[in-house]
Amino acid sequence: MSVIVRLATPLRAAAGGNATLSIDAPDLATLTREIADRYPELAARVLRDGEFGRFVNVFIDGEDVRFFSADGDLSGKRTVEILPAMSGGAVAPLPEQSARREHEVFGSFIDETIGIVARQTRDTVSFAVGSPSREALELVGADDLTATVLQREGASALGYGITEGEPELRAVVAAGASARGLETDASEVLISAGALQAIDLACRVYLRPGDAVVVESPGFANALSAFRNHGATVLEVPVDGEGLDVGEASRLIRRSGARPRMFFVVPNFQNPSGETLSLARRESLLALAASHDAIVVEDDPYGLLRYRGADLPPLASLGSRVDVVSIGTFSKTFLPGLRVGWAIAATDTIRRMTKVKQTMDSSTGTLAQRIVLEFHRRGGVEAHVGRLRELYRHKQERARTALAREFAGTGVTWNDPDGGFYFWVRLPRGVDARKLLDVALEEGVAFVPGQAFAIDRDHSNALRFSISAPSPERIDEGVRRLRRAFDRVA
Repeated sequence: MSVIVRLATPLRAAAGGNATLSIDAPDLATLTREIADRYPELAARVLRDGEFGRFVNVFIDGEDVRFFSADGDLSGKRTVEILPAMSGGAVAPLPEQSARREHEVFGSFIDETIGIVARQTRDTVSFAVGSPSREALELVGADDLTATVLQREGASALGYGITEGEPELRAVVAAGASARGLETDASEVLISAGALQAIDLACRVYLRPGDAVVVESPGFANALSAFRNHGATVLEVPVDGEGLDVGEASRLIRRSGARPRMFFVVPNFQNPSGETLSLARRESLLALAASHDAIVVEDDPYGLLRYRGADLPPLASLGSRVDVVSIGTFSKTFLPGLRVGWAIAATDTIRRMTKVKQTMDSSTGTLAQRIVLEFHRRGGVEAHVGRLRELYRHKQERARTALAREFAGTGVTWNDPDGGFYFWVRLPRGVDARKLLDVALEEGVAFVPGQAFAIDRDHSNALRFSISAPSPERIDEGVRRLRRAFDRVA
C-alpha cells in the first residue's frame, strides 16, 4: 500500500524539490527505512536512529505520530505530513549550492599556540599548553616499554587492530572505572584515538545539524569546535565555583526555546577554568537533561589529578534515567603522543560508535594500545599517579605563590582549584588578554587568552594559566615576565 508523504517547504530541497512523495509502506518502520534508503539527505534532517526525531512534527491523517498505534500500522492511512518543530532544534535549511562546495570549519586556538610558541626565537616560558611536563613523561620509561612490546610481539604490534580496541585494554579501562564507582563491563568500552576522537564519535552518533548542545563557558575549545563542525547550535552557560550553573542553563534553554540534544561537561578541574562540578550540580544537571530527553557527555581527563579534598562520583554512576557517555584518556597521566583514550557507554551506543569509527581510522593504533597495556601489566600505576599528584601539587602551589607575589595590588585575580592543570586568571576591566599575549610573547611568556574558550560570551579579560609543563623555577620566571607584560598594557 502507498502513503503520500507531504513535506513542509524547508524540507523539500532535501527530497529533490518534491513537495510530496509516494512511498509503499505497510508500517512506520518500513516508511522510515524507505526514506533513509531513497532520500538520505531528507533522512539526515528528519530521522534519528531510524525513527522520526524530536526536531520534526509528524502527523498521520492528522494524528500526531507520538500518539499513534504501537505497531505503527499504516493500513488505511493516506497521508503522512512532516513539519519542522516549532521551537528549538528546528530543521536546518539546506545551504545554497555554492556554499555547499566549501563551508566554514572550526579549529582550536589552543593548538595554534603550540605553533606560536614553537616559532618564537627567544626563550619562552609556556603556560599555554595543558600537556604533561617533561619530567612526568620521563617517569614512564617509554623507551623500555616500546622495546619490550616490539621484541615480544614483533610485527603483530604494528598491524591493524579490533575497532573497539584491544580486549585486555578495554578490561583495564572497565576495571579503573569500576574502582571509581562506575560499574563497567569491558563490552561497554571503546578505545579511541584520544579523548577528542571519543567526543567526535559521540557527536556523529547523536547530533544532527540544528541540534542544540549545552556547554560550559568558558569551555573546552576543541569540543566547542567539534559541535559547530557537526552543525550544532551551542548554548553557552556560565561556570562559577561549583562548575556549570545548572539553574542558568535551565533559564537559558527556556529563553531561547531550544530543545537540547546534548549536555557536555568537563566535571573535574575543568578546562579551562579548573573548576569542579559540585555533587548537587551533578544531580541537578542529570535531572535537567532527563527533562529534555537529552544525552550527557562527561569528559574527565583530569579526575585522577586531585590534590585536595575528596573525589566526586562520575555523573554516569549517579543512577539517572539519562544516557551518559563517559570519556577519558591516558594523555594526562601517561603519554599524550600515543593518542589513546576511551568512551564508556551502553553497549548499543558503543556498537554505533564502533561503526562510525570504522569510517574514520578503523582502529586506534595497535602499538600505542600495547604500550599502554605493558605499562599496566607491570603494575605500579597507582604509585605513578601518586607521583604525578605530588609533582603537579608542588607546581600549583609554586604558581599560586608566584601570582600572589607578582600581582599583588594590580586588580588581577585568579581562582583556587583543587586539582588539574589550570588557573583561570581575570584581568582588570579594560585589559584585553589577546593584546596582553602579543606583549607577553615579546617578554618571553605565553598563555591562552580567554576568548579562545567561547563562541559568543565575553571572556576577553581572562586567560588560562597552565602549570603543568614548566619547572617550578621556570614558573617563577614566567610569572615575572607576565608581570612585565602586564605593566606595559595596563
